[in-house]
Amino acid sequence: MPVSYITYELQNGYIHHWLVAGPQSIIFDDPDTLFSADAKLRLAQRYHPENPGITRQPVEPGPLPEAEFTVGGYADGDYTGRWAYSICAEDHFVDGDSLLAFTDPDPVPHYARAWAYIEIEPAPGGPATLVLTTYGPADVWVNDVHCYRNAAFGFHQSSFTVDLTDGHNALLVYFGQIAAGPNKLPHAFALRFADAPGKVDVQLPTIIDDITYRNKLERIFSAAYLDRDVFVWDERPTVHWAESQDAPEDVMIRLQTPSGRIYAESRATAIPGDKWPLVQAHQAPQGPLRILMMPPIKEYYDENTRVRRIVSLWGMGLARYNEVPEGDYAKRRMDALQHAVRCEGHLFGEMAKMALRMWNAVETPVLLQHIERINQHAAGSALHLLGLLGMHYRWGDAPEFPKAFPAIFRTCLLDFAYEAPDNAPESEQILLPTCEILAGQLYPKRKFKRSGQTGEWHVAQGKRRAMAWLRARAMGGFGEWDSGVAFEANLAALAHLIDLVENEALWEMATVVLDKLLFSIALNSFHGVLGGTQGRADAASVLGGWLSPLGGVTRLLWGMGILNPHLAGAVSLACMEDYELLPLLEEVATATPDELWNREQHILTTGDGAHEARSVNKVTYRTPDYLLGSAQDYRPGAAGTHEHIWQATLGPGAIVYTNHPANSGMTEAHAPGFWRGNGVLPRVAQWKDTLIAVYNLPDDDWMGFTHAYFPTTACDAYCVREDAEGHPWAFARKGTGYLALTAAQKFTLATDGPGAYRELRSSGLHNVWLCHMGRAALDGEFEMFQESVLALPVTFNDLAVNLTTLRGETLSFGWEGPLLRNEQPEPLSEFKHYENSYSVTELRAAQMEIRSENYLMRLKLA
Repeated sequence: MPVSYITYELQNGYIHHWLVAGPQSIIFDDPDTLFSADAKLRLAQRYHPENPGITRQPVEPGPLPEAEFTVGGYADGDYTGRWAYSICAEDHFVDGDSLLAFTDPDPVPHYARAWAYIEIEPAPGGPATLVLTTYGPADVWVNDVHCYRNAAFGFHQSSFTVDLTDGHNALLVYFGQIAAGPNKLPHAFALRFADAPGKVDVQLPTIIDDITYRNKLERIFSAAYLDRDVFVWDERPTVHWAESQDAPEDVMIRLQTPSGRIYAESRATAIPGDKWPLVQAHQAPQGPLRILMMPPIKEYYDENTRVRRIVSLWGMGLARYNEVPEGDYAKRRMDALQHAVRCEGHLFGEMAKMALRMWNAVETPVLLQHIERINQHAAGSALHLLGLLGMHYRWGDAPEFPKAFPAIFRTCLLDFAYEAPDNAPESEQILLPTCEILAGQLYPKRKFKRSGQTGEWHVAQGKRRAMAWLRARAMGGFGEWDSGVAFEANLAALAHLIDLVENEALWEMATVVLDKLLFSIALNSFHGVLGGTQGRADAASVLGGWLSPLGGVTRLLWGMGILNPHLAGAVSLACMEDYELLPLLEEVATATPDELWNREQHILTTGDGAHEARSVNKVTYRTPDYLLGSAQDYRPGAAGTHEHIWQATLGPGAIVYTNHPANSGMTEAHAPGFWRGNGVLPRVAQWKDTLIAVYNLPDDDWMGFTHAYFPTTACDAYCVREDAEGHPWAFARKGTGYLALTAAQKFTLATDGPGAYRELRSSGLHNVWLCHMGRAALDGEFEMFQESVLALPVTFNDLAVNLTTLRGETLSFGWEGPLLRNEQPEPLSEFKHYENSYSVTELRAAQMEIRSENYLMRLKLA
């Protein structure tokens, strides 16, 4: 078919419009050797192509066969794929992860490689300088001439010179990445013209006939947006059409799962400024969903106008959030197990079926698939192995237990690697020894393949490691502080240690640490949402408490929370027989004192002589109407990863925080990403209901702004107003809790794009964000709160601020120096381990006493 060309302009020098193919996934034969620098270099050399290997003209597909191609000349064989049109987000990256129809949350270790193609037309031709930014190996060809190669893994930026001819120049980029390990990097690259002989046009080859119609659809789909990330119960996923779009146009909209199962399809009319709702959230499954926008069926399939856009969202299905305590433990336990049973394909759902004696519903293929994924070293293998061990211990002797399971599982256990890698997360360091003990108990005399040692030896080693971890957590706290994903894994491991390990000393210490962990969760939760700072946040839970890995745990233990796709913690606790939840913990979680001011210090690293010990000092301020929590003065200016430094919580969806985005990514591979973590960590200080976050970004910062997550649709009311100096303030109300937020560099509320009605964006490298919290009981009606905040004195000075709080106190804070309250220094470090109205405990204390209104608990930590 004839090829036409669509012309685009560079965006700040970057190529934003590409044809992309892949990614191809190559499963590793031996994932154990992946993580050394030498091994990575060998991988890069093995999978890098010597030549492009593409002989057919790349095109945007009309008829699908015309866009297919085969890449040849690779050491591991040819690859057949199909080109697809891709537009970069504002971070300029071509993101290989976003090209996948389905992203595996627990991927098997593999090498991912992809290709990107475009044609460029300079006026005139001549030498040009390109800058390639990538996280992994990459090659660049211009007109079939190899121009650049990067073989390194990690963030890398290089410039190189190419010779451009008059007319079209074919540009091909190959980019690869290792998809494995706890520190997986994005599979992405960006390409910029730093210097060119003249104006450069981007030319996209296409075989779609009606270019005018195709371009109109692209503009409509690109401008469409959702006004929230998570849809709950009767909320309808709704596509909003931009005011600025072209004239009305008929399109198709589908709501589907990532695997392609369709739950709603509608022929819609895209009218400028209008919207198109789909089914209610409870009519679709719980979990990640996609909205697919495309032309009507005839135009798409018969006339081959294959223009489409996919938007990601989350649906909560039949689950509803409990903000007040509900039911007794027996009922909540049954609810948690029955919910898990409905989670198709989930390993801990199979455990729930066994706990309920639903043997006819147990799916043996699910168990065997998880064994195979463990054998392939898939992410989450330790947690899944623990779940399988729990099933085997509890129900392996039942006559209904799957007959095919024991022999296959024995081979898996004897071949598993129980040694934690040096960079393993803290939670992995208790999962692995727990699995090691349980496996060794099962086969005490058998030799394990990797160590050549007996099960008895593994039991002894696992006990030493587990006890070391338990003692460190008992006396020094949690390095992955208040992390939902880490705490869920910790809870699962502790539940299995307490119930199944044959050692009284481990049982006692595991019980102490479980009590302490649950106290931390109760203390830092608001209506079931672990609502403050986190040492390791996951990409989903920063979008709201509905998606917290502890939503099911808090729903089970004290009746507040939500039964969501995270099952490991809740099901493990629900299956316990040798632990009784203490009523004191439920009392702490559900109490509503007028104010709870909590300070904590947790050890992150112990130091080894060459390196100093590091800790986090954190605070939480909780009232009946909100929670505000933060990590005080935590490594300001350092590169961030998963840290969630502060958050205000007024409800399960009404969460507000600021961060410095490192890119536009929102997957687990992006740490930091758009909302999770920080490219550069801020300096934060909080005094009760007032918080200050100071950002000092480098001159060459990739994104150039900070922003606030401010989900207006989760609030009962919101507005943006200006004070007497013309400075904007964003106000929000949820129930009788209030929030006010401003930035020294001012901000705008996004009303379109991916952050529509949930992003406050503030440009600038130096910035100070200021947050005030309020309550109807103290501040009157919402309008009175607004007027009070707007009348407060506040002075911003580059990287510092002086202000008066709603309670009449003065605060001064900046990038350097102390936090001054009423002109006196307020400590930001060297806190006690816990200091609040329930417990005052020194760091490394031998005993911890927790006292509530009706109960007293003493934990022997030493």
